[in-house]
Amino acid sequence: MTSATRNYDGNTATALGNLLRSRGFDLADFEIAEDQDSDLVNLLGLVGGIVTVRRLSTGEERLYTTGPGSAWFAALLMDLEQGLFGKSPQLDLDGMSLQ
Repeated sequence: MTSATRNYDGNTATALGNLLRSRGFDLADFEIAEDQDSDLVNLLGLVGGIVTVRRLSTGEERLYTTGPGSAWFAALLMDLEQGLFGKSPQLDLDGMSLQ
């Protein structure tokens, strides 16, 4: 099996960091990697790949498909808002970020 996995850096990492911080999360509590060429990517016929987002403190992991027309960033935002990665440790009682 050939696998091309990369961790995010540059503009994508900045955007992800800003998204997580705006919701009261710590970027260091997340592991984010993209798999662009694995058996699963090829089996599903994906043009882009699969982004895996894992919250280290809870073990919660979600996979998002990437590529042209993909809305994975919006799907991640919705999952964060719905609490699928757990509660943010830095939100006050009104749900406002303390940062």
